[in-house]
Amino acid sequence: MRFRNTIFAGGGSRCFWQLGFWEGAKESGLDLQSTVEFIGSTSAGCAMATAAIIDRAHDALSIFQAFTKENPKNIHWWNLHPSRRGSLFPHARMYREALYTFITDDDLTTIQRSSIHFLMSGYPKWLKGSAGAAAALSIYALEKTFRGDPLHPKWPVKLGFTPLVGRAGDCRTLDDYIEMVLAASCVPPVLPEGRFGDRKVLDGGLIENIPLRLAADQPGQTLVLASRRYEHDLPSTDRVTWVQPSEPIKIDKFDYANPQGLQETFDLGLRDGREFGRSCAPSDEAYSSAL
Repeated sequence: MRFRNTIFAGGGSRCFWQLGFWEGAKESGLDLQSTVEFIGSTSAGCAMATAAIIDRAHDALSIFQAFTKENPKNIHWWNLHPSRRGSLFPHARMYREALYTFITDDDLTTIQRSSIHFLMSGYPKWLKGSAGAAAALSIYALEKTFRGDPLHPKWPVKLGFTPLVGRAGDCRTLDDYIEMVLAASCVPPVLPEGRFGDRKVLDGGLIENIPLRLAADQPGQTLVLASRRYEHDLPSTDRVTWVQPSEPIKIDKFDYANPQGLQETFDLGLRDGREFGRSCAPSDEAYSSAL
């Protein structure tokens, strides 16, 4: 099977499964690097999509592991002391620094030539700032609890949040691109709100954590990379194949202090990707064990 499009779900540190899967599939003969022409993503999946398109998955893992080795805790309570100026949550600083360490100006040329789209959530006109962020995240959490449909959130849209799409080809500088990645990943208070153009935005996962909408008008086969294992069947069709981890991922999405957990998540993706590649690349057989 030849996949033209790939969707990377959001999911924080769990998204390293996606990079492992990408590499594992390539090792088994399904070279997504050579066939995928369109990538859509949101949240932390944007960083994984970047690493995939520039073909540096192992580098991305090593760099972020190095950052997490230097971070003892996910909450820096000591910064509450009046004499300290640091943030309670180190995530935003670490994410930004890791992106600048990882992506080079030479990489930007490859990225600009690629069709990469990122989903962000725009505030309603009547609800902005910290109150808007709190309202959005609260209603998102409530919907996950009571509707039981994590794939298709509806309540934030009814509240007035709107989808905004950033395109890599519109980024003129490395700063532009990294700011767009960060803007698609804003989950206050852990990751503060970002800006897209002249608008403040939040994580696109509020609208659609697996932003299949981004590939709706794209021709060819689409591969959707989840970042967690779901209890119910995933909605694969003739043109869309969904894959998910073959077992639950142990690391939490906001765990930035667990390099071993990142490795285990990546390694699980490698194993799942290899199996997918073996079943899919040679004979076009449907994949089952990680669906």
